[in-house]
Amino acid sequence: MKTIVIKDKSELIGYKKDILDLFFEVYGQELPGALWDWAYINNPFGNPYAALAFDNGLVAHYAVTPYPLMNKFGAKQKSFLSMTTMVAQNYRKYGLFTKLASLAYDELKEDGADFVMGFPNQMSAPGFRKRLGWTVLEPDVVVSVNRSELELLINLDDLVAVEESTQLVASLTDSKLRDWRLSKPGVHYSWRDGTAYKEYKGEVDVMYYESLDALKNLPVASAYNLLLPAGVVSDTNLVSFEYMFGGLGLNKEFDPNIVRRQMCLSDVF
Repeated sequence: MKTIVIKDKSELIGYKKDILDLFFEVYGQELPGALWDWAYINNPFGNPYAALAFDNGLVAHYAVTPYPLMNKFGAKQKSFLSMTTMVAQNYRKYGLFTKLASLAYDELKEDGADFVMGFPNQMSAPGFRKRLGWTVLEPDVVVSVNRSELELLINLDDLVAVEESTQLVASLTDSKLRDWRLSKPGVHYSWRDGTAYKEYKGEVDVMYYESLDALKNLPVASAYNLLLPAGVVSDTNLVSFEYMFGGLGLNKEFDPNIVRRQMCLSDVF
């Protein structure tokens, strides 16, 4: 079995068909080529890192793509977002997930990356923790609230405290990040007074807000769906589903608690 790490867009694009075919084999659905291009090739922040395993064809894949977080002083971190993990059915007993991720992280560290982060699901989170050394937080929640409930959230002391303690954010106030992130194929986003959102069937998915007060600028909707930290919302009836977030420090220590988790980070594929 052969493994390689590709960290050049012009080289990676030569494997596009193999990667899309493996995605279909593993997940039973097609990954649109335009979406793959957007995430990996058209990303303006540098090259992705893709670790691939071959055995008479592509049998496993792990990749990260650059996604800069910004600190409160406006300095961008060399951060990367963990993307899709794929291992063909007949190759799932060889530890390829751990091997490929470790190879990618070694290259990232050598090239000066600060940290890698992502949203593992319930199935993969134990592997990220145990085998790769990630710190994974208790699940955050996506809540669905009406306008009056949204107004209450804006003034919720626990949420205000979390926002004030945030030190790193994927700031869509930065036009370069905003232009790329909101150009995701197949989705129409709006940018309005410090908020990014998408509207669907009368509801609003809140992708980004630069401050809690900015949420007041959202358009009228039947429901507002937004990602909030674990423990902030006590009413479980408001919770639609959960997201887990974590990461691993490479050339800097990484504490996922200081990252403002918003849908613009999680809703990539």
